Amino acid sequence: MRYARHLSLLLLVGVLLAGWPAVAPVAQSANPSVFGANTHIAASYPFPDSLNRPADVIAQSSLGWVREEFQWGRIEPRPGQFDWTFTDRAVNELVQRGINIVGLLNPAVGWGTPDPADDNIPPEQGSFYPPDPQLFAKFAATVVNRYKDRVRYWQVWNEPDNAVYWRPAPNPAAYAALLRAVYPAIKGADPGATVLAAGIVSPEPAGSFLQAIADNGAWGSFDIIALHPYTDPLGPEAGSIDTVGIGAIQTLAARLGPKPIWVTEFGWADSPTDRTGEQAFDVETQANYLIRAMALLRQAGVERIIMYRFKDMQLRNGAPFNAYGLLRYGSGQADYSQFKPAFNAFRTLNQQVGGRQPLGLRRLSEARVAFDFERAIAWQTFPTGNGSIGQSSAQVRNGGGAAEVRYRFTTAGNDYVSFTPREAITFPAGTTQIGLWVYGDGSSFDLKVQLRDSQGEILQYRLGKIGPPGWQQLVAAVNGPVEPGNRIRFVDGKLDGEITLQAIVIDDDPDSRTGEGVIYLDDLTGYSGPEAYAARFAADRGVVEVIWAVDGGQVRIPSADAEVTIIDRDGGQRRQAAPGGILTLDVGPRPIYLVYQPGAAQPQPQPPAPPQPPVSGGFVPANGAFADDAMRNVWQRTDQPVAGGAPGLRPRSWIWGPQPISGAMREPYAQSPGGSRLVQYFDKSRMEINNPDAPRNQWYVTNGLLVVEMLTGRMQLGDAQFEDRAPANEAVAGDPATVNPNAPTYATLRSVAFPVNQNRAPDQTGQVVTAFLNRDGTVIERPDLARYDVRIGRYEPTLGHNIPQVFLDYFAQQGVVLENGRYVNRQIIDWLFVMGLPISEPYWARVNVGGVEKDVLMQAFERRVLTYTPDNDPNWRVEMGNVGQHYVRWRYGP
Repeated sequence: MRYARHLSLLLLVGVLLAGWPAVAPVAQSANPSVFGANTHIAASYPFPDSLNRPADVIAQSSLGWVREEFQWGRIEPRPGQFDWTFTDRAVNELVQRGINIVGLLNPAVGWGTPDPADDNIPPEQGSFYPPDPQLFAKFAATVVNRYKDRVRYWQVWNEPDNAVYWRPAPNPAAYAALLRAVYPAIKGADPGATVLAAGIVSPEPAGSFLQAIADNGAWGSFDIIALHPYTDPLGPEAGSIDTVGIGAIQTLAARLGPKPIWVTEFGWADSPTDRTGEQAFDVETQANYLIRAMALLRQAGVERIIMYRFKDMQLRNGAPFNAYGLLRYGSGQADYSQFKPAFNAFRTLNQQVGGRQPLGLRRLSEARVAFDFERAIAWQTFPTGNGSIGQSSAQVRNGGGAAEVRYRFTTAGNDYVSFTPREAITFPAGTTQIGLWVYGDGSSFDLKVQLRDSQGEILQYRLGKIGPPGWQQLVAAVNGPVEPGNRIRFVDGKLDGEITLQAIVIDDDPDSRTGEGVIYLDDLTGYSGPEAYAARFAADRGVVEVIWAVDGGQVRIPSADAEVTIIDRDGGQRRQAAPGGILTLDVGPRPIYLVYQPGAAQPQPQPPAPPQPPVSGGFVPANGAFADDAMRNVWQRTDQPVAGGAPGLRPRSWIWGPQPISGAMREPYAQSPGGSRLVQYFDKSRMEINNPDAPRNQWYVTNGLLVVEMLTGRMQLGDAQFEDRAPANEAVAGDPATVNPNAPTYATLRSVAFPVNQNRAPDQTGQVVTAFLNRDGTVIERPDLARYDVRIGRYEPTLGHNIPQVFLDYFAQQGVVLENGRYVNRQIIDWLFVMGLPISEPYWARVNVGGVEKDVLMQAFERRVLTYTPDNDPNWRVEMGNVGQHYVRWRYGP
């Protein structure tokens, strides 16, 4: 976004030639925190010899990532003449402190653009006119080559959607051409480098700009989508930083080709800004918004979250301007001593949840379904030609009915369609949020509700963006004022008393978009009580939840612990009792961290459930039926095309197996309703439904951490409840262990796999895999295995393990899947959902397969094992291990 380009800094050393040697390389380590900040010390700190000082303060925040600018004009002020003084020192100081760097290549140097007017621009000032793509690619390759041992992530430009940073006006086609030139140059300099597209403000213009990049042939010219989901002047909840800022782009990426999403800028300032004019937030609100936004973004699936910015660097008329930083401007750009409250809040966030896996966002308000769509009612449609609504059972989230909504937008203007119910659908006074379950079609159009209060005032709220196929709940806060454009009938700009649904609206965004489609709606829900949230993260024991209430209030949380640990926003710690298994908390806009084992939720009246199998003390043999329709749907998407020989199917191995290998079973699980959960076993894994009342999203049906259980010998009976057993002596791959004497077993993996072995491997991206695992757990190097040329393609920093490129290619493969009753070509698996994180390095082993001993590469993940057999047919070289079969024998016997 807003880089203060006041770079009137003295160049303290002479210009150095490109051949001047770099400082001795320092291996980059991976701090476990996924959170970071824009630091820009190489571009803004004036004294290279004391760059250790800001680096020390940055490290004190416990962040894991920084975004550092590599300015062309400062590095190469004249063609072929290089000055690496600041970037060398900054990179080494940060890397020595275990901090990961995203290198931002931006802006151009005057002599590097085709615009003749740029020839007279001082090199240190930089130009935001588009650079010559080939010259910029050459510069990028030079930088990447110099720092490839320390910096592995590179971002090409900043906000080309903004006329300030791409002059004279944004041009997606020109930026796409830049990507197409720079991407191969970076990969040529460092094949293991990861390339981020420029950060773009989301949801718009990011959606339109990314679509244009794809239309201009550059979707394959970057690896990671970067977003800037600024919501100021709104807070993170009112601005829907997660459901709108991220959700819309996730929907777009699912259609264009899935890519990870990172956030490389966002924030709130305690000064006037370019975005908000003279409006400023107090420093306490800034700190609160920052932590809440990071928690929401992480739960929304963002892999890395980098706030803007670490330290304030701008003044206007002698006063702070664009003061988004954790540190104040103070006495100048070298003053790193003036901390805002946001610094301690940010440090606590990194320490408490920075390296933990997100488990979902919970709303702590009381829910009440206002209309369940189980019966047909009359609706008024306007404009009549733009859509229709009616009762349907084609897609149902709950019960036997839902609303089928069709829309058709054909003009380049503002198209919309609204549906007004002919009978009253009401919400009680005190309703703070409205939610609606949506089965999307991937359009990313806006879904809105218009609400009428007791005074006749009508206000409009955006629930979110219509997502891809599958049920998702979209929720909006309705307890605050709305901006003028959403005041349909104005009284005082907020809802008072009982609320009535005026209309459900689908609206195009941006207005130029056209399209038609079908979505389904179910369970229109109101939430009363405080607008309170709990962002849940995994912990070694129980969970850690970031909890807050936007306007304050009291919440009640079931706890299995008689006493829990509470950590305040800035790191202070206390203990609190949970009498009767219920923790009562007074919470407010200032987030807290709750460390505890969740208890069973208080029972709520529910409609009669279908009969379930009893909790089983033994194995239930397969009977040809699926335990639940949701499990059938998960299996059908990937494995029905294989089982049925779908047209156009390229041969591939099973994700689950040809059919279930067990009947419906209920296994003990402390946190599930009634203390047990529904499970069903397949060759490759186990499907589970932990909570039948949970949102029916991708995680409604999960597959268990079976590999972790078998190698640790700890059978999981709850979030933090286990039964100790001997580790499994099942062969990880190939024939049964009794006829497979050299193959490693799950017990073997204890010596090399998390959580028993928690050592992090170094990043070996690009290196050939030659490590060999013996059955006794010893690892040796086998240089002869280099003949298979299997190389590491990516380092996964969460637990610190390398993933071979052959497995990454398997994760990314496209193929025929079954969606909405039709065979379509899509990415086959979401690897994190199916596999979990890698918990070991990849190892070769000698494995008997059908009685023939072969070289097999294997790697353990939390949920599955992957194998690569070079001798197999190419379509069958990568396969899932039979983890489900192995686990059944370990748990229930042969």
